[in-house]
Amino acid sequence: MLPADPRTLGATVTDGGTNFAIWSNAADAVELCLFNEVNGKFVETRYAMSHRNGPIWHGYLAGVRPGQRYGYRVYGPWIPEYGMRFNEAKLLLDPYAHVIDGDVVYSPEIYSHFSVDASGNGDLAEKDLRDSAGKVPYSVVTDHGIRPINRPLVPWAKTIVYEAHVKGLTAFNHEIPEHERGSYKALGHPSTIAHLKSIGVTALELLPIAQFITEPIIHSRGRKNHWGYNSLLFSAPHKEYASTADPIAELQWSVDQLHAAGIEVILDVVYNHTAEGGVAGPTLSYKGIDGHAYYRQDANGKYEDVTGCGNTFAASKPHSVRQIIDSLRWWIEVIGVDGFRFDLTTALYTSDSAFNSSLMAAIGADSVLRNFKMIAEPWDVTRYSLGDFPHPWR
Repeated sequence: MLPADPRTLGATVTDGGTNFAIWSNAADAVELCLFNEVNGKFVETRYAMSHRNGPIWHGYLAGVRPGQRYGYRVYGPWIPEYGMRFNEAKLLLDPYAHVIDGDVVYSPEIYSHFSVDASGNGDLAEKDLRDSAGKVPYSVVTDHGIRPINRPLVPWAKTIVYEAHVKGLTAFNHEIPEHERGSYKALGHPSTIAHLKSIGVTALELLPIAQFITEPIIHSRGRKNHWGYNSLLFSAPHKEYASTADPIAELQWSVDQLHAAGIEVILDVVYNHTAEGGVAGPTLSYKGIDGHAYYRQDANGKYEDVTGCGNTFAASKPHSVRQIIDSLRWWIEVIGVDGFRFDLTTALYTSDSAFNSSLMAAIGADSVLRNFKMIAEPWDVTRYSLGDFPHPWR
């Protein structure tokens, strides 16, 4: 692989190929894995990412275009007592991916430790050598860039928010074609907009639409995560809500339709934890890339869980602040949303106050983000902090 531009993380399409860059401070080596279908089966081709700028591993591949499936394998020490659980047998999602292909297959192979079942029960100290490829989703190269957006710019004093679930809002609306009900496309349907206008709504707040999965324990009960508070990726629209093959373009279209009717779009975002759960949870992305850096842990490698969901994303660390800022700007500049409601906001910082939070400071200092609506859910399982947030938070 040739060196890439390490300044932009994720997969970035150029005229002749694609730049790949991923952050991992403690890894010994990183492989980029491309998957192409041959005779009905996916064939994996691995490329060593030998170029490194500090914690950023990068490489450029000519000829790689949008639609290419890929993932990462990250090599490093297996020292579980110190929270280091690198396992090159596990295919990992790119944290910056905007589209995925495939689903999680609940099976022992998705865990880094040796598991005897699909729920992760087994020996947490033993490294599992079974390959997870084919049991986990693939990242997909995309090329949706920043676009012009005509926004309603409704002031706070005149804002009336309507909270809704993408599926639930239109699932039984018979004015919408059946295959579009409960989808991103349905959000922009004239009947949806007419209803929102009739009740005076100026902002549609969507429950989480970032790509999520069902927790293994919930899956074992034959049930499904409906609400979406279990993020797999922070900056990828949940593909099950799309009625077309392009969830990004479909969501952009509906946002534009809502904007044209004077209605803003606010997203409920979950940056406080991920779908990888606790120590015994699956290894799908961050945990295998550099789990010790991405999750809050004590000196013994035990996860600090202030979310009640098994892990707490280390959102105060510089690399995590960068990723969350990049994610917020992607939703605003590419998708076109107008604000965010942050789930368990106090879990995003370890300081005693949001006024001393590195993430809150970064949002307030960002020339784009500070101009948009920011709503805080002011608690986690350890504290309640209503009113303890700086401008532009509500």
